[in-house]
Amino acid sequence: MKIQSARTILSTIALLALLSAHVDAQTNTKDTSSTASENKEVTSQEYRYDKVYTPLEQPTPVSGADTESLTGQAADSNSPSPNADFSESSNGTSHATSNLKSTLDTQDLKTAQRVQKYANTTKLSSSITVVSSNEFWIYDSWVGLVQDIDYDGYYSQFSVEFDADTIFANVPVYAVLYLGRNGTYDAIHVSSEFFIYGEDSTDSFVIESTLVSGFPSYDYDILLELYDAQTEQLVAFSDSYDNPEFAFVPLESETNEYVVEESVVIVQEHGGSLSWMTLFFGFLMLLGRALVKPTTNKSKIVRS
Repeated sequence: MKIQSARTILSTIALLALLSAHVDAQTNTKDTSSTASENKEVTSQEYRYDKVYTPLEQPTPVSGADTESLTGQAADSNSPSPNADFSESSNGTSHATSNLKSTLDTQDLKTAQRVQKYANTTKLSSSITVVSSNEFWIYDSWVGLVQDIDYDGYYSQFSVEFDADTIFANVPVYAVLYLGRNGTYDAIHVSSEFFIYGEDSTDSFVIESTLVSGFPSYDYDILLELYDAQTEQLVAFSDSYDNPEFAFVPLESETNEYVVEESVVIVQEHGGSLSWMTLFFGFLMLLGRALVKPTTNKSKIVRS
């Protein structure tokens, strides 16, 4: 009878252990799916001429002949003037201010439309368009690794600086920045509209991005596309094939910067269940010994 009771207790314990394992498995599955479906979030800041960029830039007034092509001479990068049609009279001032406001409103609308077009979009490496135009090109580009909070070699903040050139005196352009993983590229930033001035080496543009969430630790590839802001046509691009700095960039989102601390929390959560099971099995062993020991002593007394 006692043996049967012990077997019943053992069966109950085994059932409880299976139920506990099933609950843990469901919890782990839920956590995994939650991580996989985590939304990608990126914040970016733009810089030009060693300061935060504001889209107020206007091209230098040039003649019609110069507008057609540069013929080897770059425009002065320090000469853009947003009030080129400014006059001394009060009417002239109002007119210039009105034109500037209208230009800014138009730029804001265009930027919003471009962000809507490219935001949260992906493209495969096989679908990257090869640009055959010789009127625009990305002369050089650089990657800067800025922030690695947990010192694991993967950075949550980085910058991309590029110098785009053209045969024209000045052209408004904008850029789209992508991060690639396993051949799939995600658009993470659509830049403001800015002007490039011929082959001027001082008009580089900087995009500094912080990966907030949705990017696991990985060696990503970078893709940079340059678009003509007047025609909305892709005119130049740079990727890991023509720039080694764009290949295998160690990045991760800020949510992965404290992975060690998160692991400790997970161990503590499971530690409670393991301790409870250990105590329960210990109690069962003591109970079994208590049930078996009197029978053994009784048999010895009979034999003597």
